[in-house]
Amino acid sequence: MPSVGWKRLSANEDYELHAPNSSHGNPSSDDLAHLRRRSNESAHRYGKNFHDFPEHGLSTEDIASRKQSLPPRPSLGKPTAKKTLHTLHLLAAAASLICLILAIVAVADENVSWRLGLKNYQLIVLGFLLGIMNLCLGSVIPMFFLLLEAKFGPSTLQNFNGILRNEVFSSRLNPFWRILLSLVLALPLGLSVAYKTFAGGESLKIVDVAAYVGNTSYFGMFAPPGLQVLGQKTGVSLFSNATLPFAVAAADHDGIEPPLPTGQQPYGFNMLLLNNESAAALDIPQPSFVSAVQALLAGGESWNISSPVLATVATYNHSRSWDPEMFETDFEDMCDAARRSSGAYTHMTMMNEWSIMLLNHPSPGDQTLQYIGFTPDPGIEKTPSCSDFFPYAQLFDMSRQLCSGTWSITRGGIELVDGFCNGVKKSPLETQEVILHNSLFLGVWYMPSLVEFVGPFATSRNNSSWESPHLAISIAAMVWSRITAMHSPTSQERFFEAPKELADLTFEEAGLIYPGINKAKYIRPTLKKSFLLYFILALQPLLILFILSLTASIFYSTPVDKGFGLISILSGIDRESLDILSGAALSGELAKSVKLVLRPVKDGQRDAIDYHVVLPSSKEAPLRNQKLGRNVVYH
Repeated sequence: MPSVGWKRLSANEDYELHAPNSSHGNPSSDDLAHLRRRSNESAHRYGKNFHDFPEHGLSTEDIASRKQSLPPRPSLGKPTAKKTLHTLHLLAAAASLICLILAIVAVADENVSWRLGLKNYQLIVLGFLLGIMNLCLGSVIPMFFLLLEAKFGPSTLQNFNGILRNEVFSSRLNPFWRILLSLVLALPLGLSVAYKTFAGGESLKIVDVAAYVGNTSYFGMFAPPGLQVLGQKTGVSLFSNATLPFAVAAADHDGIEPPLPTGQQPYGFNMLLLNNESAAALDIPQPSFVSAVQALLAGGESWNISSPVLATVATYNHSRSWDPEMFETDFEDMCDAARRSSGAYTHMTMMNEWSIMLLNHPSPGDQTLQYIGFTPDPGIEKTPSCSDFFPYAQLFDMSRQLCSGTWSITRGGIELVDGFCNGVKKSPLETQEVILHNSLFLGVWYMPSLVEFVGPFATSRNNSSWESPHLAISIAAMVWSRITAMHSPTSQERFFEAPKELADLTFEEAGLIYPGINKAKYIRPTLKKSFLLYFILALQPLLILFILSLTASIFYSTPVDKGFGLISILSGIDRESLDILSGAALSGELAKSVKLVLRPVKDGQRDAIDYHVVLPSSKEAPLRNQKLGRNVVYH
């Protein structure tokens, strides 16, 4: 049967009747019947208002005239030349770089990160900026993937479809694109997890103490918050709390001892080991001040406050080796006086053939000399004589010295984190009165605590290098805790049962309370300032710049632009090649991969881009898509 129908004159022109066997007369009845069927199919497919053709009597001229009477169809497409880079993509790159700068500032700038640190605002801001950078990346990456597929890939319709729809499980999508699209989808999730792993950093700001707590900081011989009412003025509870961190740090584990510290080492809230033979108990901030700071701190925040302070220092006396005769004379004089007094010469059996001895000046009196040692146990009811104690006695000098300390105040407590005492410069004479003239009765209250704290060095640890540091810590903590319990400025009575030399002084004159430095470091938890974190933040902007640089260089001539999609393909598709897609109108799936060929063509006087679909194995399928011309407007 002859082919009868509308023949397309050009890509953008109308159709003319094509009836080869009827060029000089009327079409046959068979021709017209076939033409009517084709017209009905066209009306069904394209929605055209085709007129029914009579079976006889309609000439070719009549059909052409009727065709010309149809209203003209407007051309809605916008011709354009391919741009090197699109404004939208440049704006995306600029926005991404701005977000990167803001993100780095939020981490690297100490003041900004400190202000954001409260309640994890820093994490919220970085998450928001990463989200914007991901949106910017998402605006440029589809076109880049389309360019990759058109220039280097198999250029299949299924690959283009999967890229445009961003579907990892799209039908017949190449495995390469499944992996790449999966990575693109996982990228923001991975970055959102990665930057949170840099927790553990901190940012600080120097603040004025009075501006936050309403008054300046004071230091002195205070108990930490919560311990002021413990001990019933004995000081034993304060001694235990002050020495416990040191005891834990210096404990042996299965006979293995930790190494001695090489420098001055802080322990707990106020103990400072100066060296192997001396230790200091530093004055601490006023409890009410500490409580006020703790009330304003959020979780994870802290204050670091540094100040010159006074300290109660115990130092081993080497006079036994320097001047043995003088040492023996002084010992005998003090021991004889102490034995005639109460609570100045005490011993306690440790029930292991050893006892611990403590000797000091009778109270009230000078407490600057403290003898301590282990002696063979003469029994519970018998006290060793002075001559029995003399070979084992170790002498420590007590004084108040000028030192410096740095404390960390958190919601959970206060801790000494750094300190320094030069061991030479003593405080003024008035501040020595709490040791020179006092009634401490140390042996009455502290013997059980000493047995527990230093007792092991008489037996299981008798060759330990930690013995002397333990003795120095115990003497310093014992004198400090006893004075604090009796004469702290927070006590109800000023210098309770104190000698006249001390009772005549005020707390300020005695150095029991004094102002500190009115500045503090307000520390908040933030992200670590790490170059790896900066790389994580910069990854998406770097990808955008990389994509745009390739787009402007090697992909300029590829016949795909930002508007590539359903409209551009329908505009330039070769309709005769669409029959291969029959049956996929609803499912959108094909039994085989189909190649979408993209090629620039000349359509009369105009340049256009022609799309047609073929099987990859077809001879019509070129190896690579053709290139666009520079500055050429394509319809």
